Amino acid sequence: MQILHTNRLQLRPIGMHDADFMLKLINCPGFIRFIGDRHVRTIEQSVDYIENMLANPAVTYWVIRLKTGEIPVGVVTWVQRDFLPAPDLGYALLPEFEGNGYAFEASQAWLSYQKQPDTAVLAICQADNLASIKLLAKLQFDLDQTFEKEGHLMHQYSHQ
Repeated sequence: MQILHTNRLQLRPIGMHDADFMLKLINCPGFIRFIGDRHVRTIEQSVDYIENMLANPAVTYWVIRLKTGEIPVGVVTWVQRDFLPAPDLGYALLPEFEGNGYAFEASQAWLSYQKQPDTAVLAICQADNLASIKLLAKLQFDLDQTFEKEGHLMHQYSHQ
């Protein structure tokens, strides 16, 4: 199994053994507000959710873990969305691990691993998601456009 390492983190592909963690993450208020309610409320539904992700070649989820204790703190994602012309970088952290630079550290490593030379990578976030906007600027993404999706004003960013 491929594992990426940073100074404080390790990133590895999501697996069925991550169902408890994913159940907790996708039901956090910030996840529901800024990413969406996945209507996953039981461990069985979490297992199904992960199975569906693993079966979809357009979706890649890796779990971010602290090196110390291998505690899962979040995910980084690489998704080819049907409404975007290039892959979309995504990330989410459990609230108790926000504000420590983990999303930046993991996203930077993820970009280095996933990005092909001379290709664009996109990122989208809600226009009022100030933490994501700040992180994308730090990762050197540029705002390309705003658009509406499912009643939300969205920002689309690109990274060359």
